[in-house]
Amino acid sequence: MSKFRPILSGTCPKCGKGKIFETKGSLLHLKAPKMHEHCSECGYRFDKEPGYFFGAMYISYALAIAELFPVFFLCFWVLPLGWMFALMFLVLILTMFFNFRASRVLWIHIFHE
Repeated sequence: MSKFRPILSGTCPKCGKGKIFETKGSLLHLKAPKMHEHCSECGYRFDKEPGYFFGAMYISYALAIAELFPVFFLCFWVLPLGWMFALMFLVLILTMFFNFRASRVLWIHIFHE
């Protein structure tokens, strides 16, 4: 379980103490989450090069599909098609900052040196 604790808490893959994100972001203020450049504890650099987080996009896509899959199947028989897609869009909007943070944390932990 010790390997998963830094992933779940969003901390550095090297030392497991420094936070990766400064802020969580705010949907109401339309403010995206902000990352630290380096770990405050060990100095590990989170953003290695331009385009480093391009692959995190695929993780974010997989998270969005995993969130929308149950919504689709729970609403398929109950709601009309238009309402179902509106609800799915609302779920995407409400979870976008979570997906952004989670995909980057996973990407950093998968490819840390």
